[in-house]
Amino acid sequence: MDIDWQWEDTRWMVNVFTVSAYTYLVGYRNTTTYDGVTIQYQGRLSARGDDGSQLSVYGLHPASPVPTAPYCNPEMTHGAIFVPFGDLPVYVDILRNEKPVYGRLDPAGMTLSTSLEPPGEEES
Repeated sequence: MDIDWQWEDTRWMVNVFTVSAYTYLVGYRNTTTYDGVTIQYQGRLSARGDDGSQLSVYGLHPASPVPTAPYCNPEMTHGAIFVPFGDLPVYVDILRNEKPVYGRLDPAGMTLSTSLEPPGEEES
């Protein structure tokens, strides 16, 4: 089931895309800037869709400042969330072990999610 779509109303726009590929980078005190805040990260997971949409999950270094909110560009094609580095493996696990996986770019909250699954389903 493909559910790539965009929804817009008078309050916000939401982009949900099927993740078709991802990259995973680990290092020590890499830096980048979002909304004027320069973060230090030890890992970055970037989930991408065929339409060019991308959701990045940054695993922050303990000394890093944390942006006050997730980032989403005005075109709703790139979003970023910021988590402690120790939480990053949860996101990696979803991409490695689940299918399909969806990225949601929404100023109210960014997510990686699966489709509806029956309870107790075993991993293959």
